[in-house]
Formats: sequence, structure tokens, C-alpha cells
Amino acid sequence: MKFLQQGLVLAVLSASFTAMAAPMPNSIIVEDKAVVPILKTEVIRRVAGQEPKRSVDATIFEVTNQGKDIIAREIHLEDNQAQFSEKQLSIPVIQKGGVIVPTSKIELNTTIKQEGKVLSQTKKIDAEGVEFKSGQAPIHRTLKLDQKKNLGQNTQTSHAVLTENGITTKDIVVLHEDE
Repeated sequence: MKFLQQGLVLAVLSASFTAMAAPMPNSIIVEDKAVVPILKTEVIRRVAGQEPKRSVDATIFEVTNQGKDIIAREIHLEDNQAQFSEKQLSIPVIQKGGVIVPTSKIELNTTIKQEGKVLSQTKKIDAEGVEFKSGQAPIHRTLKLDQKKNLGQNTQTSHAVLTENGITTKDIVVLHEDE
């Protein structure tokens, strides 16, 4: 029992915490952009004794800088649907830009070391800001990001939650494993 307590005390004491106060920009300008769907391909694979697998590949163009910059994005989705989607390609969407004024940002970096060797690292970011668009009410946006790196197992987990006016708009978890 004593060895476990000593190990626990050593782990807590060897963990180093740093809080950073990086300067925030006065404002972040979000440009207007158009999202144009170009191509959508659906394939359903059926194997006897298994659930069907539907894969959807789509290509969209994001047009910014008044048509001077075009970025092609490939999107790939997989699910267990047995039928093709009734949805057609959507019409192009113009997303109006605006200005985001950051109000706060807290970043916490944690490193756990044992005998001089880094075991894991975590990074937490809590950021808030207000977005202003012409003709619309201000939108209060928040970002909460948790990243964890386990260096012993070469894995990394990221969890991001985005909210607008207190309502969660995106909740994303990404797992990375190095082989």
C-alpha cells in the first residue's frame, strides 16, 4: 500500500502544468464564401450474411476571395443503409462572412513525466467570441477543445465542441493511432 501511495505522490509531483496567456487578435475576419456541390457517388455493397454498407463520396468546391480562390473538398461517408438516398445534390450556398471578436481564451497544457520520460500530454482550450454579420443579431460562439496524447501507446484523442448562443452545433471526436 505504501508503494502505491508513493507512486501516486511521485506521479502528481512530477506532472508539470503550464497556463499560457497568448495575446488574442483584436478581430478575426471571416470572408464570404460559396459552397458548390459538384459530384455525388453512392455505392451499396451487399455480402451474404453481413449488413449492407453504403459509401457516399462527394466533391464540393468552396469559392472565396470573389472567385479568385477555389478549394475542392472530398467528402467520404459510410453507413449501413440498404437503399440509395433520395436527396439530390443541393443548390450552391452563399455563406456571408462577418467579424469574430474574441472575448476570452484559456489554454492549459499538462505534461506527465516519470523518471524524465514524458508519458502523456494534454491540451485544453476554452475560447469564446462574438460574431457580427451585417443584418443579423450578434452570435456568441464558444470552442472547447481537449487533446490527449498517450506517448506510450502512440495514440492521440481530440474532442471539440462548438456552440452558438449556448446551443451545441458541432461535437467532434477524432482518434489517431500511429502504426
